[in-house]
Amino acid sequence: MCTVSVIAVAGGYRLISNRDEQRSRPAAEFPFRWGRHGIGPFDPGGGGTWIASRPGLTLCLLNYNLVAKPGAPPRAISRGRIIPLLIDREGLDEVRSGLEHLELVRYAPFRLVAAWHGADTRVAEARWEGTRLNWIEHERLPAVFVSSGLGDAEVADRVPLFEQMVVGACPSGGGGGGGGMRGMWVAQDAFHQHRWPERLHQSVLMARPDARTVSVTEVVDTDMGLEMRYCPVSESGQIAEPVLHEAR
Repeated sequence: MCTVSVIAVAGGYRLISNRDEQRSRPAAEFPFRWGRHGIGPFDPGGGGTWIASRPGLTLCLLNYNLVAKPGAPPRAISRGRIIPLLIDREGLDEVRSGLEHLELVRYAPFRLVAAWHGADTRVAEARWEGTRLNWIEHERLPAVFVSSGLGDAEVADRVPLFEQMVVGACPSGGGGGGGGMRGMWVAQDAFHQHRWPERLHQSVLMARPDARTVSVTEVVDTDMGLEMRYCPVSESGQIAEPVLHEAR
């Protein structure tokens, strides 16, 4: 369960991920080293991670909750093990190739968001449905991706909310300088903190009896370097001060 958004900023991108998880799951550890140069949280429950970054590349995993749920995969592997296998890849084409060479039938359905910053900024999404892998290049930023253990369709309202709050704040995409970019950053933050009081279970900063948003992770990857900020979220929905990691 997750909400992930990506906006263009000067010289790169800014990605934010809300992690929604079962209340019984142990807290993640941050920072943790993945691959040769990657950084991200460590999930002791699954032995992997849902997000990792290195200069030039961020990978973020969401569960893919289909209407017709497939059966459990044979000899299942935690989806949290996927990103550590791919974070050292150079470019989106290598990420795609790496995915295609995994034994995907051993993983439950997932969506992998990949943001790349090199000569240009590109964002792609891989969707594993249990029998087929689809690769989608997202031509337009900002972009948003949502999922929920209740069914991804149950949180579809987060998408028009994003269009209203973030895309509407700066239709040009926020890649320029000055107040337009600052406004986009503020709007993106506000989106990831948004709650519908009467629909907490469907909110971006969500809460329900068995699950809640447990952390917010921000990645800014530009020509100036990489910054990742990891913010735990309390039981009451308060976002803690971030723990910062920088790679210059």
